[in-house]
Amino acid sequence: MSRAAVRRVVTGHNDEGRAVILFDGPSPQHFESEAIPGFGATVPWMTRSAEIDHVTDDDAAGAKAEIPTFPASGQTILRIADFPPDTVYPTNAGNAIFTEIDGHDEAEAGADSSGGKHFWFHRTDSLDYAVVLEGEIVLMVDDGETVVRAGDVIVQRATSHAWSNRTDQAARILFVLIGTPELSAVEIGERRQQSPDEAETA
Repeated sequence: MSRAAVRRVVTGHNDEGRAVILFDGPSPQHFESEAIPGFGATVPWMTRSAEIDHVTDDDAAGAKAEIPTFPASGQTILRIADFPPDTVYPTNAGNAIFTEIDGHDEAEAGADSSGGKHFWFHRTDSLDYAVVLEGEIVLMVDDGETVVRAGDVIVQRATSHAWSNRTDQAARILFVLIGTPELSAVEIGERRQQSPDEAETA
């Protein structure tokens, strides 16, 4: 069973332009997996376009808000996720996970280059800032892996990747996902092989 949703404090302005506390309490957008014990996530906030709303009191991550699993270009999502030890995942973990979070396309994109070496592999069109809040977890990419621990920061640049928890304790990671224009890993590779002048016009 995943842990309770995190406390969320959101500020705003009153009609005189003075700063106020708009929301203070458990984040209503909290997900707990039915298939994976201990896997869950909370979304305290998101933005839906490049124009950020600082005027209204609209709750972008309220109980009735529709939150996408992955941001479209120009959107951002703040997510805090709990990853249980790999040992608790069922044999069909990949299918179970990506069915629950509607991420089969992203999983397919990750599997194309990873060779299926871990069920969590996926790839998104986004720039992700991640901070490990608790525990330890292995960040896997197509050609390599590294252990990250509480306090470490990851900058994930639209790469195929997976999270492998090889300990006996849950790991918690805070993510800021920034949606970017669609660009496949193959296209990125092709652009890297172009001359600087060709890349600028691509």
